[in-house]
Amino acid sequence: MKKTVMYGLALACLCAWGQQAIDRSEILRDPEWKKVYDGYIPDAELIMTLKNMAPEMRIDVYLGLWCSDSRDHVPVFLKIIDGMDAPGLAIDLYLVERKTAPGQKYYVEEKSVERVPTFIFYRDGEEMGRIIENPRLSILEDMLAIMLQ
Repeated sequence: MKKTVMYGLALACLCAWGQQAIDRSEILRDPEWKKVYDGYIPDAELIMTLKNMAPEMRIDVYLGLWCSDSRDHVPVFLKIIDGMDAPGLAIDLYLVERKTAPGQKYYVEEKSVERVPTFIFYRDGEEMGRIIENPRLSILEDMLAIMLQ
């Protein structure tokens, strides 16, 4: 009973911060998201370039299962990460809920996440860059541009 209460409190704290950790398998359980994942074939050369930089990086991803931009880009991101096969790369996936009030600016205020999906790239604890909602070129090319900094 005590364990259940502690787990519930921990989950409530995460939700209060506007985010909840989610596993990639939960994301790809949805057939539409899995279809995007399966249909994407990343450039092998760019994947190898990213792989060489990966161990020194951490990436936080904020997404909404209700969000079409998240559905279009997060499975592509996961396919890229899987192709890199870089065990030292730290990836944290966070599910956010829809904004609860019309004037609410952030999904996750402490990270200034205004739109989803938001991919935040870190090296040595310092933010290197973000991909916000839609990539400028593609998820793969935008990742490369950020990681080459």
